Amino acid sequence: MPEPLFPLFLQLTGRPCLLIGGGAVAEEKAARLLAAGARLTIVAPSLLPTLQRRAEQQELLWLAERFQAHHLNGMWFAVSTLQDASVNRYLFEEANRRHLFLNVVDLPHFCTCHWPASLERPPVTVAFSTAGTAPALAGYLRQLLEKTLPHRLGEVAEWISAWRQRVHPLLPDLEARGQFWRQLFAKGVVERFAAGEQEQAEQIIQQALQALAPPAQDEQHD
Repeated sequence: MPEPLFPLFLQLTGRPCLLIGGGAVAEEKAARLLAAGARLTIVAPSLLPTLQRRAEQQELLWLAERFQAHHLNGMWFAVSTLQDASVNRYLFEEANRRHLFLNVVDLPHFCTCHWPASLERPPVTVAFSTAGTAPALAGYLRQLLEKTLPHRLGEVAEWISAWRQRVHPLLPDLEARGQFWRQLFAKGVVERFAAGEQEQAEQIIQQALQALAPPAQDEQHD
């Protein structure tokens, strides 16, 4: 069995990341890293024309040379698309020495993190990992979920975010807020909103909020 993994989403916006290799796999990795806002450096003797154009447009920095340890200096995250065991072993040792997380494509024994198959409905992201044991299975699971998740899931997340601002003052306790939303989800608010029934979904939330309000005190008369 592979070692257990801790699932985590990285905030890479504005942070330097290193990509080693300039072929088709590197092209896909570069696109994802740039979409995440990373300050990307690619180390490779040659690049695909698409990557060369991105370098010319200053979307990324291209170092036309082979990997050397100093390329890791100052990086937050590194990815290798190379299949050369000796280079990847050296890279693995140097990344570990710097306490830097490393992903080596299709070689899990050189990885300290794994690149998942992911499904995005911004701002919602769902990711699958098999700890490098069966990447194709992770991709298959992503395809299955893509058919199941509402296409308006991103809108749902933004809608709930707006309601959170109203719920938080009424439920300052973290566990109580979690229970509040779990009960609402069980009542189908997500499905109603995703189906275009926003008014009905909001009625459910309004009723739940009213139940949180303290009961009105009857006026006392002499």
